[in-house]
Amino acid sequence: MKEQVRVLFRELADLPLAEREEILASRGVAPDVRAELESLLGFDSGATQTLTDSISQVARQALRSAEPQQPVSCGPYRLIRLLGSGGMGSVYLGERSDGEIQQKVAIKLLHGGADRPSFQDRFLRERQLLAYLNHPSVAHVLDAGHTSDGHPYLAMEYVDGVPIDQYADGKELRDQLALFLRVCDGVAHAHRHLIIHRDLKPSNILVDASGQPKLLDFGIAKLLDETADRTQTVERLLTPNYASPEQIRGEIQTTATDIYSLGAILYKLVTGRSPHESDDAPPQPIAAMAGAREIPPAKRWNPDVPTDIDCILRKALRNEPEERYVSVEALADDIRAFLDSRPVQARSGNAWYRTRKFVRRYWLPVAAAAAVIASLSAGLYLANRQRLVAESRFRELRQLSTKVFALDEKIRNLPGSTKARQDLVSASLEYLEGLASQVQHDPDLAQEVAEGYWQIAQIQGVPTGLNLGESPQAEANLKKSDVLTDAVLAARPHDGRALERSAFIAQDRMILAEQDHRRAEALMRARETADRASRLLREPQLRTSQIDNSAVLFGNVALAHTNMHLYSDAVRYAQRSVELVRQLPSSQFRVGQSLSLLANALRYEGDLDGALRAIEEARSLVEAGVYHDSTIRAFHLYGVILRQGLILGEDGGVSLGRRDEAARALQVALDMNEQIARADPNDSVSRGRVGTLTRELGKILHHTDPEHALAVFDLGIRRLGEIPTNLKARRDRATLLAGSSYPLRSLHRIAEARRRIDAAIALLKETKDYPASRVPLDSEIFTVLQAQADSEADDGDASVALKLYEKLLGLVMAGEPEPLIDLRDAPRMSGLYASLAALCRRTGKPAEAATMESRRLDLWQNWQRKLPNNSFVQHHLAAQGT
Repeated sequence: MKEQVRVLFRELADLPLAEREEILASRGVAPDVRAELESLLGFDSGATQTLTDSISQVARQALRSAEPQQPVSCGPYRLIRLLGSGGMGSVYLGERSDGEIQQKVAIKLLHGGADRPSFQDRFLRERQLLAYLNHPSVAHVLDAGHTSDGHPYLAMEYVDGVPIDQYADGKELRDQLALFLRVCDGVAHAHRHLIIHRDLKPSNILVDASGQPKLLDFGIAKLLDETADRTQTVERLLTPNYASPEQIRGEIQTTATDIYSLGAILYKLVTGRSPHESDDAPPQPIAAMAGAREIPPAKRWNPDVPTDIDCILRKALRNEPEERYVSVEALADDIRAFLDSRPVQARSGNAWYRTRKFVRRYWLPVAAAAAVIASLSAGLYLANRQRLVAESRFRELRQLSTKVFALDEKIRNLPGSTKARQDLVSASLEYLEGLASQVQHDPDLAQEVAEGYWQIAQIQGVPTGLNLGESPQAEANLKKSDVLTDAVLAARPHDGRALERSAFIAQDRMILAEQDHRRAEALMRARETADRASRLLREPQLRTSQIDNSAVLFGNVALAHTNMHLYSDAVRYAQRSVELVRQLPSSQFRVGQSLSLLANALRYEGDLDGALRAIEEARSLVEAGVYHDSTIRAFHLYGVILRQGLILGEDGGVSLGRRDEAARALQVALDMNEQIARADPNDSVSRGRVGTLTRELGKILHHTDPEHALAVFDLGIRRLGEIPTNLKARRDRATLLAGSSYPLRSLHRIAEARRRIDAAIALLKETKDYPASRVPLDSEIFTVLQAQADSEADDGDASVALKLYEKLLGLVMAGEPEPLIDLRDAPRMSGLYASLAALCRRTGKPAEAATMESRRLDLWQNWQRKLPNNSFVQHHLAAQGT
């Protein structure tokens, strides 16, 4: 009986009375045992403190006495308030106090009482570890030093956020996984620098207001190549609910340690509890957790967890480190496979894991059976050798597609990755060319080669993603991919994968043709894209990803029709895109993109109020999305914010005339893309986007702030000049040079304004756009020639200016503009008439001036009949005093 009392006393001594009663009742403890136990517990709960309480109180008092008063400053930083305190040190909110810059930081300061050499060494090592790391998902180290009394401190990026489990609570699974992938990227970055964190847990991962997770507290991180004496006592600073079994046991720790903790964090995100929490028993002490820990399936707590995710969690949380994922990248790849509806390796890994366990238990009979099977297989191997050699080509191609191009996906957002991507393209093309001659009568191989050529084209120059700006090379490889895909569809007309790829090839060829002003071909490819997407949607058993991709295709077809001034078709295709993604509750980001395209088409149809409603919803949806990093976020937000700015107040375009709001929106998009351009000197996409944004923002600003407008134009001119051998970039640069002449004249820098117009004309000569026999109203050459005429009108000879404008009008009319049926042409044509009327009056030609004014009035009265009570039309009529 004494032993039973002793065991129960140890178990119940520190529990509340209600819990003690519940346990005693459930176990049916005998009355005599219970009486003695309650006597002991009553004595224990009296005035005398438990040993644990006494030690804790003494420790707290000792720490308080050893802790100096909070320092006022650390180097150039003033401490504001305590954010948190741990075993090694305290973290304060601080700010720069030296007047150099305004900046809030997190100051980590070693406790005054924590002066043991091991703690000092660990703290100093943390400073160096963080200095190695530079990733959006890792809190950056900003500064380091010592306080006036010699204590080391670390100044880090201040993250104003919430723990990842709180942030992710209630979100859709796909959003949770997308957020978790960004954490994986940060941990993988640390591992590539030979650093393991060793204390990954939700409280060490804060998510800021933009949805960016930040890894904190590398206080017990370890360099993988350290050679410390392993016989030393291990100071086990860890969090049991997220620590790996080898950490609990005090064994050697590797990257597998962090993989286990990541699995535990993901378990918490999808179930709401850590893998070692239980409703059935109190938390185990660390000593009891040192053995194998059985983790209940995630489905036990959340039946909605997909089986694939359960398998991923099981693999990440294996007790044996060698049975977990081999790397964080492998864990992330399995999650991406789930998100893309591809097979996850963890499911097949479960079967192989169980097989290895079986073999270890019954190794002797298994070895005997294997010997028999091996002898039988020898003959089969020889018979099938030729077939296996042939199939190896197919496997190699699949490896190229899944691994080499997966590498591009990982490096494309890294600053300075352009040269590596070019090398990747060269090596991949060399291999593809060697296989292209072997695809006859083999649809499977043809499909893989076609996929390879398509992937290469994306990297080279299709402007739907970050690319190298090599449009001609991209188009050549798209043609090769198209021919091979057509061959696959001839053999297998209902091959869903080939149908989908065929539609994307047509889309990419459409985009390149439209970019190069090949309107007839662009229109043909647009219809081809829509037809192929519709054909795909008629196939049975459509996957969600195929519906999503079809929405993307229809959206880009809508954009092409808008660019070609076919607005009713653009509205129809954009609405089709919105309808498709509205079916997919997890694709709100796609809804935003499709609404953005619809808004643009509605604007040119004159429905500015409808366009504004659509674009505002679009921006809110796209901004709420979760992205892997800031580059991808900026990439997806660019088009939405640009269109919002144009709808609000495009200068000389169809807009609501709200210029200040338009300028603010465009500035936000410009700042995001300029940041990306600064990070990678070879990125063509961000530079092209900076060019577009500076053109629109500069035109708005030059009316009220010419100095700011000039700085904006100059930024765009510089960035476009950094794009090598790109036709569109040179045309856009000519537009910016001409646009910058307006603020230069406002600043009385007349000679410089003329030089820039001459430079713009020289660029258009290089691109073969000048001289021209006809000039579209929305072309680069129209902008340049108009700037030339305006420059002469403002600071030269009015007669010369009039001749330039008359010549420009003739070239425009030769291009057969449609200002009476195309609202997009109307404001530009109206402006042309107004400038001619003003110059005619200045040069003593009142009859000609009246003719121009009459044409302008007729133009807007025509639109008044088509769009009665339209605010944009009313504004232009009011400007003429009607």
